[in-house]
Amino acid sequence: MPIATKTDNPGFLTDAELKRMFCVRLGELESLVETVRENTGGSNQHAVVIGRRGSGKTTLLLRLAMEIRSDAELSSRLHPIVFAEESHRIRTCGQFWLECLSTLARQIPRRDGEAGLRRTLEELWKEGDDRLLRERCLGALLDFADQEGKRLVLAVENLDMMFSEMMDPDAGWCLRKTLQTEPRIMMIGSATSRFDEIDRPDLALYDLFRVLHLRPLTRGESIALCENVADRPLENGAARRLEILTGGNPRFLAVMARFGAARSFRALMSDLRDLVDELTAYFKGQEETLPAEERRVYLALTELWRPATAREVAERARTETSKCSAHLRRLIGRGVVLEAGGTSRRKQYYVSERLYNIYHLLRRSRGTDRLVGALVDFMDAYYSAPEFEELVDRMVEEEATAGPATRLIYRAAFEQMNRTPIAAWRLVRQHPEHVSDDVKEDTEDASALLNRGVEECAGGDFAAGLRTLDNLLHEFRPHDAATVRDVVAKALVNKGNALTRMERHGEALTALEELLESFQSTNSPELRVVLASALVNKAVCLKALGRTREALAVSDELDRRFGEAGSPDEADAVAMGMFNHANILRESGRTDEELDAYEALLRRFGSSESAAVLAHVAAGQVNKAIGLFKLKRWEESIAVCEDLLERFGEPASGGLLESMGKAMIVKSAVLSLQGRIPEQLAACDDLLSRLDRYEAQVSSGEATDHEHATVPSWRLQAHEIRVYARIKEGDVSAAHSDMHAILANLQGLEEVPARTVTCLLASGLALGLDEMASLIRASPSANRLAPLTTAFELEMGLEPRVANETLEVAEDIQGDLRRLRKRLGVG
Repeated sequence: MPIATKTDNPGFLTDAELKRMFCVRLGELESLVETVRENTGGSNQHAVVIGRRGSGKTTLLLRLAMEIRSDAELSSRLHPIVFAEESHRIRTCGQFWLECLSTLARQIPRRDGEAGLRRTLEELWKEGDDRLLRERCLGALLDFADQEGKRLVLAVENLDMMFSEMMDPDAGWCLRKTLQTEPRIMMIGSATSRFDEIDRPDLALYDLFRVLHLRPLTRGESIALCENVADRPLENGAARRLEILTGGNPRFLAVMARFGAARSFRALMSDLRDLVDELTAYFKGQEETLPAEERRVYLALTELWRPATAREVAERARTETSKCSAHLRRLIGRGVVLEAGGTSRRKQYYVSERLYNIYHLLRRSRGTDRLVGALVDFMDAYYSAPEFEELVDRMVEEEATAGPATRLIYRAAFEQMNRTPIAAWRLVRQHPEHVSDDVKEDTEDASALLNRGVEECAGGDFAAGLRTLDNLLHEFRPHDAATVRDVVAKALVNKGNALTRMERHGEALTALEELLESFQSTNSPELRVVLASALVNKAVCLKALGRTREALAVSDELDRRFGEAGSPDEADAVAMGMFNHANILRESGRTDEELDAYEALLRRFGSSESAAVLAHVAAGQVNKAIGLFKLKRWEESIAVCEDLLERFGEPASGGLLESMGKAMIVKSAVLSLQGRIPEQLAACDDLLSRLDRYEAQVSSGEATDHEHATVPSWRLQAHEIRVYARIKEGDVSAAHSDMHAILANLQGLEEVPARTVTCLLASGLALGLDEMASLIRASPSANRLAPLTTAFELEMGLEPRVANETLEVAEDIQGDLRRLRKRLGVG
């Protein structure tokens, strides 16, 4: 099985897991082992390991400590004390030795004498004099060393950060004195970059440490690590591509190797989301440690995604070049930016952690197309041609068994694959009788340029992407071959999209209009979809330019040209255009026309079998119901909701849960305003029954499960509305079953919705705080709602024993309770 790499912290690994995964940095480990082995005289050689984040510093120090414990000769005379990766509490020399003693107390096994050490530690926590604290902690450590007959090896992480946060200017000199004169203590530290304390002759730690730099992994090391993590041999080119993507960073090599180990497209889609989630905490943490102005410069460099001069970065960050240069120098000092070529007068800079650019791309992605595109780009970089083609064949097999909505994702992936050189060759080989060798070569060259331009735009470098697309158009625009013309059309639509993203809507219109004029008579089904999409985007650009009348005219043109849609994808574009058309009317205040437009969308596509098309239709009907609600045309609003639920609400129609749920909420709101509580409750029951049928059909395989994860959320809302309705009609006791359902369905959600908290507060006031607290404590959501039960206890005059953080949240909730009481007129 592949090694788990989901945690940033290798300290969670067992010794067996650590030994198994430690397959690189063997030379560095041997060097450190030799250093501590030779420390037998009256003074010790200390060492510091320097490497950027993810380079393996923590793992190396943990592996060194493990080697000391497992080697008979070393363990007989050395005792490792491994500090936590972040020791933010250390501000003075006394606090350093207190942290060391605390770490020792946590790490030694339970045995005779341990209680005495812990009692000493408890006393020392109360010591306020830092000099006495330093002397007593150091004395206790040396007593332990004498008792064991061993030297102590301190493995201290992030020395650079620790000394940058020191408040005591003499701390470094006190530490130096001990490390120079006390043979029973040696230090092996780590740092993300060189720092003043070891580099400046006038500072305390100068020339005290042997420095060991962790370089990026070599090609051979990268292959070894990737194969270790993936638990299978890798084609050499695949590992090389990963090395390039990650810059030889061990942490990211391990993440990417695990991510790329799967073969199924379904598994890769799941792993893609895992990859984004897995890296989010790490990269967000890195961003948040940077001062605001440095962060702007850093993010600008990631968006350029290439070696860039200070002037180029300054333009992207919208700051002065001189200030940008100063920020870049500080970022180099932090180890997050590297000099990457250029000249002495015009240096170029690059982000040291290359995978951050990929993370940034994925986190900025919105919608399936971008995620699928990023995934396909990754697969193209990761797999060799035979592996890629094998994966395409598997995707074809998977698509055949997929439901309507899932099938759209596969189609989006196939569309993206047609932009890669490998897939372009595959397409040409499937029609050899129609394609000459010259056309094959031109198709490959044009596809390669298109792929590069799309990648550059996707990476945020729109200027480079537009140059690449313009080069493609300049060279291949006059070409007659259909396969090349297809690429030219895609280049034009991508150019239009890139210019739209840059908010250069006028230039985007020029590209889209050229596409629409040049290819208006095409019979290619693929290009018809491109043209329909171009008209949708053209309307968007015109609306952004304030040319509302023209935008509406383009929507009409889309309907005229593609209204008799010949494929589901064309129908999807037309339905999207009609939906956008109605929204433009709404924003223009033309409400009656807007409502008519939603009705026209329903008439045109209400019986479609495409889940994507039905999604636009259903969303339009929800908007129509909301529009009627705002006009206080209550009965018409209810009628639209009921028609929508009848047409699309059953699971077999595609599981359009979002529109179904919204329709129920609109209908319920009208019924509540009219005081029709029994009907409101019946509407909620109807939704819950539909959800039950949907889940039953998913379980039996009769319906797709692409929206199954949203079921708990809609169940929750239905039961919340029922609770309010019961309270409104004064039947408080009948709300108990709904409260149980709410507390149970919370388990299916990643976060507790704010509206649910409000519902629970209101229920507490209606049912009684004591009874509500009891219901929560007995539920599966008790831990998630601990601040709420604490607030109830405080309101009842109790004194709950909880963490201070929980108590502070509970006190804020008390304020909400008081405001809710006043609003509801409850005493």
